[in-house]
Amino acid sequence: MRKSLLALGVVAAVSAVPAQAEYLFGFGSMYADYQVWDHGIGNDDDNNGNKISDRNQAVIGIEGGAVFDWGQIYGFYDYEGVDRAGDDRGASTKGSIHYNLTESGVSLYAQVYNTDADAGFHEQNRVLGLGYTGLKGDGWGFTPFLGVHQVNTTFTDLSDDNYSSINAGSNGGMAGWVGYYNTDIAGQNFTFSTWGEYEFARNDEYADSQGGDWGLNGSANAMWNFHQNWSTGVLYRFTVNKLGREGYEDLVIYRVQYNF
Repeated sequence: MRKSLLALGVVAAVSAVPAQAEYLFGFGSMYADYQVWDHGIGNDDDNNGNKISDRNQAVIGIEGGAVFDWGQIYGFYDYEGVDRAGDDRGASTKGSIHYNLTESGVSLYAQVYNTDADAGFHEQNRVLGLGYTGLKGDGWGFTPFLGVHQVNTTFTDLSDDNYSSINAGSNGGMAGWVGYYNTDIAGQNFTFSTWGEYEFARNDEYADSQGGDWGLNGSANAMWNFHQNWSTGVLYRFTVNKLGREGYEDLVIYRVQYNF
């Protein structure tokens, strides 16, 4: 029933979009990343002799977003571990929507995030709640949200590193944000951006799998737009009690990006 209500909420928001919606602006890009876990500051080799550098991987992906007079949409797809054997790869995808409920920018917010990795790991997060799209100006924007969180996952139990399949269902709440700032420095164009998701009041089963009843997942990014269609930069990713690991972890992502 909860899944059905979430799906109906998303469908209702999309179906209510005016037929003559005005497109304001948008973006799209393809990118190649190299994720380097041993360039972070919060990581160590594990007790089973696995080196943190073994988690380093190459990723290719595509993302895009658009802003309309009724709200905004965003989505991405990552194909992960392209430098590894075929049975040691994964994929992640996300879609989100803000549908403005008032002229001030209060919005209906929904997102679905799905990830699949090697050895059968799977997780899907679903959020439905409210957001705000009114915080914006010339070259900048900040969009927060708050919603109820559902999760379906096959996770690693931190106590014995075995995979267990659960349907965690209702998983408390999630508060998050997306922000960006575009500016020129010394005649060059740069984009600084951030996103984050704070999970709270997790159910006991999911909390046990992640190392706590709350978690944080996010990124701070700096991109140099050195050409009309090309960018390069660094993304700093951080997690707390997330991705099946307890405590603080981080990694550095080096990116080359082609902008449509």
